[in-house]
Amino acid sequence: MVELTTAQQRAYMSDYLENGWQNEKMTFASVSLEPGYIDGKIDVEKYSMMGDGKFHFSAQSAMIWISQLGIIYGCWDNHLPKKVGEVYIRNLDITFKRVINKTEKVRFEGFFPKHCKKKLSDNLVYYKDARIHVESGAFTGSASFMVPIA
Repeated sequence: MVELTTAQQRAYMSDYLENGWQNEKMTFASVSLEPGYIDGKIDVEKYSMMGDGKFHFSAQSAMIWISQLGIIYGCWDNHLPKKVGEVYIRNLDITFKRVINKTEKVRFEGFFPKHCKKKLSDNLVYYKDARIHVESGAFTGSASFMVPIA
C-alpha cells in the first residue's frame, strides 16, 4: 500500500470541497405547498466559481435544500407553527443526471404520497421515500425523513 504525502494529497484535492461550498449563500425565492407536494425555488446569491468559469449547483448544496424542503413540508403537513425539534434525513438517494448552472429560481420539488407518511409515536412522524426532483429532473431521487411533532 502507498501512503500519500500531504503535498500529494493536496495536489489531488478539490478546492471547492475543501472550502468553496462554505462561501455559498442561497435562499428560498418562494415556497408553495399543497397536500403531498412542496415546490421551492432557490436563489443562489453568492457562490464559488468552478475552474471552468461557470457556476455548478453542487451535490452538497442540493442535499442541504432537499433537507430544508423535508423540514418545511413535515412541519406544515403536521400543522406545526414552527419546527419543534431536529428533523433527520434517514435515507437520501439522488442521481445527478445533468449539470445545473442557473442561479435564480432553481426548482426543488418534493412529492409526498399519502402512503409514505407513518406516525411512529405521539411525537414522531416518518416520511418514507418522498420523491425529489430538482430543476426538471436534472437531479432526481428519493428521501426519507423523521419529523418530531411534539
